[in-house]
Amino acid sequence: MTVSAPGQQGIAIVTGAGSGIGLATVRLLVGRGWHVAAVDRDRQSMVRLKEELGSRILTICGDVTDSQVRDRTMQEVAVRWGGALDLLVNNAGLLWSGDFRSQSDESIETVLSVNNLAVAHWSKAAFPLLQASVQAGRRPAVVNLSSVAALYGIPSLAIYSASKFWVCGFTEALSVEWARQGIAVRDVMPPFVETPMFEGPLKDNPFARKLGAHITAEMVARQIVAAAGGAPLHRLVSLRFRLAYLIARLVPGGLVRIGLKMIYGQGS
Repeated sequence: MTVSAPGQQGIAIVTGAGSGIGLATVRLLVGRGWHVAAVDRDRQSMVRLKEELGSRILTICGDVTDSQVRDRTMQEVAVRWGGALDLLVNNAGLLWSGDFRSQSDESIETVLSVNNLAVAHWSKAAFPLLQASVQAGRRPAVVNLSSVAALYGIPSLAIYSASKFWVCGFTEALSVEWARQGIAVRDVMPPFVETPMFEGPLKDNPFARKLGAHITAEMVARQIVAAAGGAPLHRLVSLRFRLAYLIARLVPGGLVRIGLKMIYGQGS
């Protein structure tokens, strides 16, 4: 089999491509010779991206929770680039910060729809194109964006944190199911990243203030492309949070909760 990632030309779909990690991933892939379908609900960001990257990119403006947007993306990718897909990056995500009791029902449903249901639906819709890549002798991959918020439930980010646990579980299950089909499924787990999300809904979050954002979207994009090319199943972006991952696995849960309470401002 020939390998389409990383560093070799392939066909990719990236959701949430208008800014932050998604935008950095699109730029990196195109710079390495890939053809990329970029999907985002922000029309102006898609116009700017098309002007910047030209013919190697297909821009789709729409919400990832819309089945018509999803189906149109798959159809246009198939028609334009021969019916095969080498990489699906499920990057689109939403975050709400604050006490859970203050989060509206609509916000809860929207976050879960984007962070979870869309990941499932886009993966399933992409399967025929990914399978066509296998049949062409390539090794396609699905890379999902999880978070270090999936290491332990984070107060003030309850729904977001739970949604990223879901992403990890979904990735683990699908990685086994689709391995038999020749399709790799992995996730990337970044900490707080220097993106518009950090300056927006996370601006006043106690954990964001305490931990800060020490990595860039470009750093995460490189890890996404690396994940497309090989293990591990869960790829933590920085050494600092690899250590945090180990600590969360080794330290008794009660001690972890004490640390979370201290950061959240409840004392020990």
